[in-house]
Amino acid sequence: MRLKHIEVFNAIMVGGSASAAARLLHVTQPAVTQALQHAELQLGYALFTRQKNRLVPTREGQALYPEVQQLMSQLEGVRRIAAALGSGEGSRLRILIVPSLAVKALPDALRIFRRRHGEMPIAIRTLHSNEIARAMALQEGDVGIVYGKPHHPALHDELVATGRLVCVSRQVSGPADRRKTIALQEVLRAPFIRIDERDPLGAVLADQWARLGIAPRAGMTVQTHHIAMVMAQQGFGPAIIDSFTADADAGEELVVHSLVPEVPVEVRALQPSGVRSPKAVADFIAALRQVTGGH
Repeated sequence: MRLKHIEVFNAIMVGGSASAAARLLHVTQPAVTQALQHAELQLGYALFTRQKNRLVPTREGQALYPEVQQLMSQLEGVRRIAAALGSGEGSRLRILIVPSLAVKALPDALRIFRRRHGEMPIAIRTLHSNEIARAMALQEGDVGIVYGKPHHPALHDELVATGRLVCVSRQVSGPADRRKTIALQEVLRAPFIRIDERDPLGAVLADQWARLGIAPRAGMTVQTHHIAMVMAQQGFGPAIIDSFTADADAGEELVVHSLVPEVPVEVRALQPSGVRSPKAVADFIAALRQVTGGH
């Protein structure tokens, strides 16, 4: 199959008909039909059967589709890199950052950044740490701010700040829990709100309870530290989050305890390996280091 045939096949799978595929590809319907016929002729079998006004994939078409999806994803990656390389340096600062750090640390850092770079255009995307690493490898950003160390061969990183995991819980009526610290084992033995294990900090926490030989009780699993804290504020139980999120957003209704043993949390800045870093990137990292206490 030629690339044109693959694009037509994918568009039909997405749109469900030749006319829908034509609209997706910005070509005429006869062009789509002709490309499909050529593809099926080369393959020696049908990819679709016509049922009323729709094209339904055959068994062969269904088996082929997952491979086509992967190829189209890789093709899109090539297009993104090509677009990034052609966009020129210095036109804008593209920041990829985890959601919880975008709530307060990012605007505080940008206020400092603006003192040097005035009205320089800034594009901000909030993604999870693993997604940021993949996007930075594709050069979709100038700097990525993540939790933990990604160990990606196409990236280099530098430490911005080091915090720790903390336990936050809703303030209850009656005698307040005035302890500054709480044992991790104590938190793990009751239902609690935690970050998904696919997140770097979620994986760190999972490693901790494995080392302690404790199987955590069923609670609530969320994808971001900010959501975990909101759920704790709403009384759904204690949450284990990073200290940066807790320091930025915890109000009077939340109690914050340091965990024992202490579990460090690193904030790191990612950049593509072998790419000369613009001065704006270095200034932004310095500003973020200043507001997060990582001087």
